Amino acid sequence: MGRVFVDTNVLFPFSVMDLMLALTEDGVHELMWSEALLAEWERVIVREQRRSAASAASVTAAIREFFPECEVPASAYASLVADMPGRDPDDRVHMAAAIAGRADVIVTWNLVDFPAEALTARGVQVSTPDAYLCWLLRSWPEEVAAVVVRLASEKRRPRVAPLDMVEFLAKAGAMEFAERLRPLLGYDVR
Repeated sequence: MGRVFVDTNVLFPFSVMDLMLALTEDGVHELMWSEALLAEWERVIVREQRRSAASAASVTAAIREFFPECEVPASAYASLVADMPGRDPDDRVHMAAAIAGRADVIVTWNLVDFPAEALTARGVQVSTPDAYLCWLLRSWPEEVAAVVVRLASEKRRPRVAPLDMVEFLAKAGAMEFAERLRPLLGYDVR
């Protein structure tokens, strides 16, 4: 099982966030988080009017409750922030937390602000969500497919079929992952 730290932009839309958390629940990977990450997510999701403040707070409270062992405390990474590359203060905090949390990979859509060479030198790879999910699928195809099927089965309002879940992930930008996942779920890709 690998350790992964996600940038806030990976937690939008909810299909990708749900999958990343479900993969942790089922032991495929370990999604590391920090209070700074959850606070930024709450700020952004409320600002973008995708959730109310109360709803956003309940999501982050659930993450704290169900994944306490995945927290990277600020005390573990505070001294690393100043040495992180880049100009975005939030991204520098996330990089420091990933390093302190011994993450194997930082997953982000924002490759520009997460310099791969500098982070690789510190022991952390950088990947897009699509590339990361494709790697997981190649490494653990049955496990990843089972997580998607379970996740779809838990959706009630509205009900979601596994293929619907795949389409949500494709629309969220994980197009190659969706393409590779469809045949594993018994759907013809052509």
